[in-house]
Amino acid sequence: GKRILLLVDASASMLDEKVVNVIRRRNMNEARRRAAPKWQRTLRTSDWLVSNLPAGARFQLYTFNTTAKAALPSSDGRWLSTSSRQDVEGAVNGLRQTTPEGGTSLYKAFAVAKSLSPRPDNILLVTDGLPTQGSSRPSAVKVSGEQRLRHFVTATGNLPSGIPVNTILMPMEGDAYAAAAFWRLAVDTQGALIT
Repeated sequence: GKRILLLVDASASMLDEKVVNVIRRRNMNEARRRAAPKWQRTLRTSDWLVSNLPAGARFQLYTFNTTAKAALPSSDGRWLSTSSRQDVEGAVNGLRQTTPEGGTSLYKAFAVAKSLSPRPDNILLVTDGLPTQGSSRPSAVKVSGEQRLRHFVTATGNLPSGIPVNTILMPMEGDAYAAAAFWRLAVDTQGALIT
């Protein structure tokens, strides 16, 4: 792509592959949460993706949990350049300072694609499962697999058409519908899925 949007899930589930360990780790201090093995793997994956973006392309790196924000706060809403060392290092360093926490709103992540002008022509998504909420916080504490799938369908409906979504699905126990849903998204958008 010439304008590549990298969306990195920074919700609490990115702390571990097992639910019980996510609950344990989310109560640790920020430094220990940022050092979690699954989050470190996510950072290395994202770093590799940024390092391999096409020369001369424009890119933007956003993290998302219940909100979406530019990893380099001063770049919110504008494209960065792969040719600018300052842009690349700023985005990657901003991501490294992010601490995973909260729920997951893929709706908010995909809304970024609509807000950028011009729109992205490729999306790289790093996540570990289906979203736990839609455009707003759920009223219940627990979210069923069916509800998560509905949030996913609503979020993909918010995605501008014609943009391939390429997903790297990190491991997470207990999310039975995730692989099939992200595979369908890859097929529908002419993207790819790696899990």
